[in-house]
Amino acid sequence: MNVSKILCPLLVLTLYLSACNRQESKLDPPPNFIVILADDLGYGGLGVYGDIKLKTPNIDYLAKNGIRFTDFHSNAPVCSPTRAALMTGNYQQRSGMEGVIYVRGETRKVGLDTAQTTVAKLLKSAGYQTGIMGKWHLGYQKQYNPVHHGFDTFFGYISGNIDYHSHYDNAGIYDWWHNLDSIYEEGYVTDLITQHAVDFIKDNKEAPFFLYVSQEAPHVPFQGRNDPAYRFPGKEFSYHGPVKDTLAVYNEMVEVMDEGVGEIMDALRETGLEENTLVLFISDNGAEVFGNNGALSGNKGNLLEGGHRVPGIAYWKGRIKPGESAETIMSMDILPTLLEMSGANLPEKTKFDGVDLSKHLFTGEALPERSLFWRYRNQKVARHQEWKLLLSDKDTLLVNLKKDPLEKHNLAKEKPGILKELLDKLGDWEKEMGPVEKMKTI
Repeated sequence: MNVSKILCPLLVLTLYLSACNRQESKLDPPPNFIVILADDLGYGGLGVYGDIKLKTPNIDYLAKNGIRFTDFHSNAPVCSPTRAALMTGNYQQRSGMEGVIYVRGETRKVGLDTAQTTVAKLLKSAGYQTGIMGKWHLGYQKQYNPVHHGFDTFFGYISGNIDYHSHYDNAGIYDWWHNLDSIYEEGYVTDLITQHAVDFIKDNKEAPFFLYVSQEAPHVPFQGRNDPAYRFPGKEFSYHGPVKDTLAVYNEMVEVMDEGVGEIMDALRETGLEENTLVLFISDNGAEVFGNNGALSGNKGNLLEGGHRVPGIAYWKGRIKPGESAETIMSMDILPTLLEMSGANLPEKTKFDGVDLSKHLFTGEALPERSLFWRYRNQKVARHQEWKLLLSDKDTLLVNLKKDPLEKHNLAKEKPGILKELLDKLGDWEKEMGPVEKMKTI
């Protein structure tokens, strides 16, 4: 008997059935994806996360009718690196984006290399229309523009923050773009970003789309809809702006962003797309000292929980059951998740540090056990399950986040075995990522 003649047809049949199963596991029709990224919004900075002074009914609606994450983390405690991780599905260190790309100085010349695989490139290759509305902050030079990273449409700014009315950045340079062209548009930045997002939805209602809504709010400068512009070339101005009642304006900035979320959801309903669209709402890092990080220790710029534990919400009408999740999620998990849901083909030998969340979102299946890491300036963190190790110039802090989420009790001396385990994990991770000195930004 010729075994090969029997095995070959069986192999073909097996491969065929496997391909069919993979195809059946994809969603049909392909879903739309909207990722809404707030800027410097802390863990406690929404009504549904405990801020009773704020009115955020639209975002609260997404949380109450979707999944509200209680352990969602930005990949970094500052802007640029988290955005690099979101775009690439990897630790930001792999692309050299460990720190902020500043508006002044040498880092203004650097950016996210266009050779990087991005979520927009992958989804575009799968037939998606791709758009980013709002903040980029991954390179000031035109060679790093979003259109070179897989986005078909870009309306917004490339800096870390701009005047909400005049659209000048913190170096006094005008910063408002349509793709590669600097354009003039009158209006409040939050409203402009929302309007372009709504237009993108309506213009692409017949095909699957990926829409990245990268809001400026509630990042400084403090400016409401009716406050005057104050940044102009050749004029001295402060970073935070001239507003005196900063709390009132800060709250307004968050609430206007919430209105924008409502307009985006209205656009989905008007176009009949709400039941075929995954909406994710997250923040790029924790709040500054004037924001609301809940009861968490620390704030933007440091690796205590307040610097990187942020609001995280997943909403999909009819597909995601309302509830709460305590799974530890990272910004870099978004790319693998959208890729799996889209059915896009993954380039050969391509792997991501992030993990696919789709089974957890749809069925509540627990994520596989993993260790996670952060590094920013003089701080390093290793996290495994409930244990967190934070190294800094000042201290070696070991905490059990399940029992001590506020990081008040240092167990480094009491748990030497766990301390060593996390130190070893951190050391191995740093060897893989490379030293700080090799980063483009620090």
